[in-house]
Parts: sequence; C-alpha cells; structure tokens
Amino acid sequence: MRRIGHLLPSTSLGADRWAAQICAPLSVEAAHPTARAALPEQLCGPAIAGAQAAELARGAAQLAQAGADAVVWNGGSCGLHGLAHARAVARTIEATAGVPVSTVTLGQLDLLARHALPSLALVAAGSRESAGRVADTYVAAGLRVTSVTALGLGTPREAAELPVARLRRLLLDAGSDDARCLVVAGTELPVAPVAALVERELGKPVFDGARVAVHTGLELLGLHVDSPVWGRLFTSGAHTGVCCDTH
Repeated sequence: MRRIGHLLPSTSLGADRWAAQICAPLSVEAAHPTARAALPEQLCGPAIAGAQAAELARGAAQLAQAGADAVVWNGGSCGLHGLAHARAVARTIEATAGVPVSTVTLGQLDLLARHALPSLALVAAGSRESAGRVADTYVAAGLRVTSVTALGLGTPREAAELPVARLRRLLLDAGSDDARCLVVAGTELPVAPVAALVERELGKPVFDGARVAVHTGLELLGLHVDSPVWGRLFTSGAHTGVCCDTH
C-alpha cells in the first residue's frame, strides 16, 4: 500500500476531509496519514524561522514514522510568500521525511503551466490584502489574474463551515469571462462537493487547494483516480503535482 502524507497547519480543516472520499477507488492501494504542525495557516514572513522549520520537521517525522511515501504541505503560506518560499518549505519537510514533497502552491502553479492556462480568476477566503498577495504570486509566475474575489472570512473554521450552496453561488459570480480557469486559494473552503457542478456551469476548470493537494500527492506516487464526480482533476488526462526539486 502506498501512503500519501498530508502535513497540515494546526488550524487547518482542509484537504484531509476529502482525501479518503476522493480516493475511494484506490482504497486498497493508498492510505492518507496526516500530521499537524503547530503553526498557523499562514507562516509569518517569506523566510522560515528556526522554530517554524523545527515544527515542520516534527510533523514530517510523524509522517515518516507512519510510512508516508510522499508528503504534501497543505498550508496557505506558500501562496502568500511566493514560489521561493514554497520550495523552501518543501525542502525543509523533505530533509526529514526523506520522500518526495510538494505544496499546494507548487501543485497549483504546475497544473496551470501543464494545461497552458495563462489566465485565472482568483477566489480567496480571507481579506482583500491577503488575496492580493496570493494574486502577486501567480502574476510573478507569469500568469494573468483577471479578477480577485476576497470573501473576508476571519478564520479557517469560518471558511470550512461556509454552506456549499452559498459557496457555489460565490464561485459562479467570481468566474470572470476572460479567465481560462477559476483558482481557489487555500484548502479550507468546501469546494470539493460542488466542483464538478461549478465546472459544468462555468464551462471551465476549477482548481481549489484541497483537491489539488490530494491530486498532487497522487501524482508524486504515480497514482491516478478516475472519479468525475469530484471534477476535472479526477478524470482521465488530468495532471498536476510537483516535487520541490523539479522547479
């Protein structure tokens, strides 16, 4: 059995909610151990402080002990602080876990590049300021951000508990006509249950952090789930996910 380790901030209520359901067709082949690092959803500053690195290493060691064959960092700090920060986080975890490691942000950026999607409408759960910083990360990667929607939710729990019917409406309203796809930053918003529906209604792919985290872990291990009920990421031909050493 292959094991995809998800390392989550202590405040996260994200990708671990959906991993087992999305990967049900692989239930006899893949497991999803999780560990939590006593860190906020957003690490403070682009540099990784010693205490933060130690906490990432502690979580990585737990996943190594659980037999993880790959690890994905589910925190939102990489979107806020850019590609160099994302790579540094992945390298810090990899040094302890000893297996391929990626982050949600690396997976998102790789996904857009591989599918030649140069423009996106961005949705973020938090403040306008933090959403703007995430947008800057995508712009720095050579992408065009056609619109930014900040929902203004104050905590991960608020985002995780947003009613899916309301979230569907918000995503449809955020779907800029000149954007090739919709990107939802972070892993907290419950996009997974409505992703396939929103994609059909918008006529374009939706890439939220929680499902990208799951798919990135699968790809690191060369696995694939064909389960269209969870959206285009989990239909034949979808491809995403990178290890920190491939960029």
